[in-house]
Amino acid sequence: MKRFVTFLLGFSIFITSPVYSQFLLSGEGIMDVKLGADWDEIEWELGFKGKKVGKSQAGEEILLLAQTAGIEFDYIISYNHIMWLPVSELLFKDDKVCMIRLSSYPEYNQMISADIGTVEGLNFWDSLAEIKAVYGEYPLVASGSKSIVVIKDKGLGVGLSDDEVRTMFIFHPQMK
Repeated sequence: MKRFVTFLLGFSIFITSPVYSQFLLSGEGIMDVKLGADWDEIEWELGFKGKKVGKSQAGEEILLLAQTAGIEFDYIISYNHIMWLPVSELLFKDDKVCMIRLSSYPEYNQMISADIGTVEGLNFWDSLAEIKAVYGEYPLVASGSKSIVVIKDKGLGVGLSDDEVRTMFIFHPQMK
């Protein structure tokens, strides 16, 4: 009987704990989409090439994060409708991935993003307080309607909207 109760207790803890099927690795990548990969490798992993966008067409959040993190890039590959991974943009420098943007936008990515988290325990829809609880104090950088937290030494950027994590960026870790 003790074994059965122990089993039920252990099983209930497992069932009630959040289980994330896809972890992003700060400073490395997510699943087989890795920093340092070339466009052909990414096409192989994601199933299609995406759309090439010039640096001048980069959105406010990408530019702010890249500038704050010290990331130089030449162009962006934009992805829509990847039904198993919320990769929205890849930034390339010298034809290699230098930053990955994961997004809970648009609406169809919300369900996919619910399964994504960092190995340290940060997830989409967490708050700024939860970022601080997981990673410590990092400054909040704001520009216009966007605010971000850049955790350079981990290779992670976080975009917030209404105090909720809505985008995550992966790049090579850098010194503070």
